[in-house]
Amino acid sequence: MVFNTGDDIYKFTLIKKLGGNFGDVWQAFDNSISKEIALKILEPKYEPIAKLLDEARIGNKFNHKNLLPIHYADVTSVGGVTFTLISQEYYKNGDVTNYLNNHNFLPLPQTLKVLQDILFGLEYLHNNGFYHNDIKPGNILMDDQSNAVLADYGIAGFSASVLPVTPKNSYIVHRAPESTGTSPVISIHSDIYQVGCTAYRLLNGISNLKNEFISLGEIIYDDKKAKGKIPDINRYQPFVPSRLKTIINKALNTDPSSRYSSALEMRRKLEKLHFSGYWTTDSSSNLIGIGKKNTYHFDIEAKTATTFNFVSTKKSNQSGNITKVKDFTKRNLNQKEMEKLKNEYISWVIDNAS
Repeated sequence: MVFNTGDDIYKFTLIKKLGGNFGDVWQAFDNSISKEIALKILEPKYEPIAKLLDEARIGNKFNHKNLLPIHYADVTSVGGVTFTLISQEYYKNGDVTNYLNNHNFLPLPQTLKVLQDILFGLEYLHNNGFYHNDIKPGNILMDDQSNAVLADYGIAGFSASVLPVTPKNSYIVHRAPESTGTSPVISIHSDIYQVGCTAYRLLNGISNLKNEFISLGEIIYDDKKAKGKIPDINRYQPFVPSRLKTIINKALNTDPSSRYSSALEMRRKLEKLHFSGYWTTDSSSNLIGIGKKNTYHFDIEAKTATTFNFVSTKKSNQSGNITKVKDFTKRNLNQKEMEKLKNEYISWVIDNAS
């Protein structure tokens, strides 16, 4: 059944469709309490009603600022079809993808904050015996204080003993190598792997991995993932610092025992990272380096088809004065030399921006 803006379902009035995979998610108005909420509408074709209600039962147990609160669930009939309705907190900022810049990546400080937030939420989940199993940018909401909130417990798993369990389902693009095949399992380690995939996409471009999956298909994609070729840890963007790459790569290890042993361990590693600057894009979609007192730019001038000048500058945020960064301004470079100098300059700004 197709729902439209303005439709009334039970005690809810639909305002705007927000998305959804296993069912629709709508911004809606709860007429019984006069409050805007996020409403998940699930049809029995996905699972029996009893199982569909599991998501609400799970989410209603949680009380943590980095986990989406689920208020309650209802079962109702519309046009002769029975639907499960799950009422959850509505965040007007939407998910983290709304914060991407013009190059479709999330700047370094925001990425570090988001990752630490969701790991804090995962720590709470794991301590209560739950595995999220669906960690991806679209399931990371942003609250009014810019805290990241992990959402969607539809395919979460539970293990009182905190041992691996068989998943209900999986998000193929992010599932860990051990979560595929004839005997798939999920665990703390598979959640850590999904955090690694999320970090990789936020930093390198949101379409990364998803486009590869679409291009390769499930079988080849999973095979390359099992061999450690996806995500390609040799193809980070230059504005991702090496210390952060090391942390993400550990989370993406094909061997679960070689990943972080807990969300807490990974979060503490991230909390130790401090950088002087970072890169994002300006209003013209040009890369721009950000420091506390200066912004950093570069221009690539093509002198011939194979020769380039590379000019690096910094601009004072206070005076507006622009000066060259002499160590990273050179002329008559070939393509390889120019790319090398550009990457060195980008790394230098991250570690030395003022």
